[in-house]
Amino acid sequence: METLTKESTTMNVEEVNNENSGKELIERWQIPNSPFTVITVEGKNFGVMGEYRVTEEMESRGAVEDELKCISWNRIIQVMMILDQIRTKDKDFDKKVNEKLETKNK
Repeated sequence: METLTKESTTMNVEEVNNENSGKELIERWQIPNSPFTVITVEGKNFGVMGEYRVTEEMESRGAVEDELKCISWNRIIQVMMILDQIRTKDKDFDKKVNEKLETKNK
């Protein structure tokens, strides 16, 4: 686990660029009204649901969003399998879902 430290705000741009030159930049965009997120790493984009990757790498974020917004039988099966994996990993999954549903209905 990485420990975060407070750095001086008087650092110049060259120092910051030199520190970050070897680090990988990861960007995340949540797709509204869906369980999917678009991840960009080194200019390559792909879609995920939680920790599970659901699309191939694509050149643009828009292409990944379009792919994830298309509800196909393949996507439905993927989501069902991911939920089954989550349920298998987390023994209290059903209990948590039921608790959320009960609080929402009140």
